[in-house]
Amino acid sequence: MKKNYLFTLAALLLGSTIANAQNPLDGYEAPSFTAPGNCGKVISLSTSGALENYTDLKDLTTGKIEQELFVAPGAKVEFSIKITTYWGRFAIFTDANSSKEITRLLQCGVPGPSNPYNDETNGVLVHAEDNPNPTPDGTLPSITIPQDAAEGTVYLFRMIFTSMDDINTYAPSFKEGIYHDIKITVKNNIQRYTINIATPENGTLTIKNGETPIESGAQVPEGTVLSVAAAPSTGYELVSIKNNDEIYASETFVASADANFAAQFKKLASTGDAMLMSAPGYGEAGDCQLRFSDTVLGSHNTDKNQVESDQRSHNYTFSAWISTMGYNGVLMGHVQNSITWAVEGSYGVGVKDGKLAVWYRKWDGNSTGCPGVPTPAVSENTTLYPGEFAFISLVTSNDGRTFKVYKNGEEAISQEVEDGGLALLYDACDFAIGDSKYNQMPCKVEEVQLWNKTLTPEEIEASMFGPKADAEGLVAHYLPESADATTVENLAGDIDAYYRKNGTVTSGNFPMADALQKTNGRSTVEVTYNTPVEEEAAYELRRFDVAIGESPAPVKTYSNLYAVNLGEKYKFASVSVNDIPLENINDPIKVTDQNLTVNATFELATGVEDVTAEATAYYNDKVLYMPQGATAVIYNLLGTAVAEATEMTTNLENLPAGIYLAKVSMSENTTIIRFKK
Repeated sequence: MKKNYLFTLAALLLGSTIANAQNPLDGYEAPSFTAPGNCGKVISLSTSGALENYTDLKDLTTGKIEQELFVAPGAKVEFSIKITTYWGRFAIFTDANSSKEITRLLQCGVPGPSNPYNDETNGVLVHAEDNPNPTPDGTLPSITIPQDAAEGTVYLFRMIFTSMDDINTYAPSFKEGIYHDIKITVKNNIQRYTINIATPENGTLTIKNGETPIESGAQVPEGTVLSVAAAPSTGYELVSIKNNDEIYASETFVASADANFAAQFKKLASTGDAMLMSAPGYGEAGDCQLRFSDTVLGSHNTDKNQVESDQRSHNYTFSAWISTMGYNGVLMGHVQNSITWAVEGSYGVGVKDGKLAVWYRKWDGNSTGCPGVPTPAVSENTTLYPGEFAFISLVTSNDGRTFKVYKNGEEAISQEVEDGGLALLYDACDFAIGDSKYNQMPCKVEEVQLWNKTLTPEEIEASMFGPKADAEGLVAHYLPESADATTVENLAGDIDAYYRKNGTVTSGNFPMADALQKTNGRSTVEVTYNTPVEEEAAYELRRFDVAIGESPAPVKTYSNLYAVNLGEKYKFASVSVNDIPLENINDPIKVTDQNLTVNATFELATGVEDVTAEATAYYNDKVLYMPQGATAVIYNLLGTAVAEATEMTTNLENLPAGIYLAKVSMSENTTIIRFKK
């Protein structure tokens, strides 16, 4: 992996139980960074003297630390901060004084490769002196709260890492770096809240304070940030996590009231019409993804400049019928092929606190560099909870510098991307469906579509029901539910898709699962259809060229059905759906979330006469035989012409397996023969 230009989504997908990367502390300016910095980090942070002290906080990410520090008027609070600076400087600023003037408490470290504060494992304890070298002992950084500070007064404590030589203000502009804000709030005493945890069946529910699990009934101080995690037993899946009988979708809980947490699990279906994309804890499925090459959008040469050689369409639509099995994590994205099973690359579409979200990079349109955006785009209102199947679409217009995400045809996210559009890396890359090694969230998938154009909202809604195989712009369509799609070799598509399980790289080759693990798909409704009263008249209702079965039949919600005439003597007179006739008999019958009744009537076909007995047309062993001078058009059962014949013998071995109608014409006579290949 080319570390010089790749921005990993790891930090974004992992998140933190302590930090929020979105904003600085309210009321204060944020420092600006032209790029995410790697010049230093906090190894651990502890306090003494507060009403409730920090105890060895770790893994801080940039921005505001969610857990407030509550202090009493007149209190002195000391900070024990262990850092590693790699090759940069570290500084602390605060306004915890009578005038609320922001001042610098300390500055230490030196830019460059030989920094005396570099200790990745243990960190180096910071003392209050302004000194580029660590001192063996001394005064810890501290603040003293004014004795007359009023209840609710807020102070700032900001830590900054940067590659700059001097840090003189609390909100400068940096080439690169990172910062952390602690909110210090004056209180006379701390409220404590009770955390009750119900013991679930078929799984575990764990609430932690830092790294320590708490017991049900424990009391924690106001403002404590707890982590919330539910894990199913093998063979089960998560139904919901609730607090006080309401869905609780966040990975963290900030104590501000008594809590009553519960989790529910159910048996995981081992058969059905969907594929299981799973994470550890889900049995034999292991870590797996469905992947296919992004060369379906065009070619690109990784040895040359991206701009000159990239022929891929940057205007495309990526959709899937998909179901999340958790509240936080990635479902689908564009990834580097060299990554074992991680969604790491251009973007990942998933959920954050149960709402649709996109973690993404941007491309400036001119270079191979693709800087990352530190915060995901999150829908304000559109949720996707465990157990719900939805049609999720990401559409991007690189020229328009925008991308949008739709759920069931309704817009959920619209984002303008500065400096070009959504990145497509110039490496060998795949489109991927499934969990990431970072977030370990399983999901289910039924159908995947990729179009080489930006579909309109109306086109997206239409594609929910299933596209025709010859639809304009459809470059990849994968249906794991297909009767033939039982191994990775015969998933549909011009570019083979593959199902990777527990992937590890060996000379650029990935192990692939030798069978798909099926599970339950989206819900079905009942479709009833009539039997024609005329002799020799018959028809079928088909979905993706497959008959739905005897009436009444279960059919997936949001599917297209087509009425297919099976007879030769009769043709359709009408087809009605819930007593409403179709304007065009060849139109799709849209199955939504309601039961349907289909009725077809027939009439004698006009102009259909047998060719003379001594000149009969017939099909045998992949060959269509016709009398001399006859011509034929071959149709599939959706009414699409797929071949023509003008010779007495025509080899049809290139047709896919299926049922076909051949309309054979000679002079003014026409006959229709039905054959199966």
